[in-house]
Amino acid sequence: MARVNVTIIGLQRLGASFGLALKRLAKNPDIKHEFVITGSDEESSALKAAQKMGAIDHEVRALESAVEKADLVFLAAPYGITADIFSIIGPVLKPGAVVMDASPLKLVSIDWAKKHFRRNEEGQYEAYLVGVTPIVNPAYLHDPRRETEAASADLFDNGQFVVSPTPDCPQEAVQLIAELADLLKIKAHFVDPVEHDGLIAGMEGLPVLLQFALFRSLSGSKAWGDLQRLGNTDFALATRRLTEATPEDLSNLVTLNRDNTVRALENLIGTLDELRDLLLAGDDDMVTQAFADAMERYERWQKARRTNNWGDQPSPPTIETPGLMGSLGSMLLPFGGKKRSKDGGQKQ
Repeated sequence: MARVNVTIIGLQRLGASFGLALKRLAKNPDIKHEFVITGSDEESSALKAAQKMGAIDHEVRALESAVEKADLVFLAAPYGITADIFSIIGPVLKPGAVVMDASPLKLVSIDWAKKHFRRNEEGQYEAYLVGVTPIVNPAYLHDPRRETEAASADLFDNGQFVVSPTPDCPQEAVQLIAELADLLKIKAHFVDPVEHDGLIAGMEGLPVLLQFALFRSLSGSKAWGDLQRLGNTDFALATRRLTEATPEDLSNLVTLNRDNTVRALENLIGTLDELRDLLLAGDDDMVTQAFADAMERYERWQKARRTNNWGDQPSPPTIETPGLMGSLGSMLLPFGGKKRSKDGGQKQ
């Protein structure tokens, strides 16, 4: 049985769930690989919780030591420290290592990887980055918890990995992630990194700004002394993100994707202007119809999300490889021991 060394950096719900999913996969008698999982996190409580639930085999605080033997790295750390993580792990990654980057923005991560990932004497990269955005099991869609204790082996079941590789990423690295997703029963959906960051501005950046704006607007009101007494479930859920991250995490999410975020914000402002005008018009039936239209579209989205059926799933790239069993084995050497030529091909 071949051993595959996996390192998970960031052991909140996402990272710990990935470890649990691999451990569940390893129990399949058809899987001929042993996943040995090392976990690393700034918080000792997260490390202990992840090890207690069986998501990791070993805990290592020092990032250099955590990744130096890793064949596969799953990076799901707080975004405010991700740049520093790249600078630490980039030079020590073993040749052939693949980093699955679950950071919210892919273009910035690509720049960090280009700056810090190790190269050989010919200037070619020896470790490879593949951007991945996990879309969780619809059963957990309304569960906002992010702490380690909320991790589950089925968090990604019936979900997706939105895979955003760079054009020059070796095809073997992309195929490895696609086949791993397949074994984990996760659909792989491929999106260009530029397109991904444009889309994520609306789906992650904009909700953060909405929560910030809602709280800032109300807490800055002269009536806040009375308003705050009325804070109930709806308000708490609508501002929850302000309790779950550092200012650096949230700031990086919007400032490092500035142009896309501004466009998403301008679209939102236009919709708010329309809603204000609708209210000022005094036609209650039109307001009711606006809600009805939105609720109908929302239900269609919920149905598609529950079934993970969007009707436009592209096929994964066709690559001639021996399958995941061979791909994982080849990670013990830089893609089967073949040396990549300067033009992106391979030399025997």
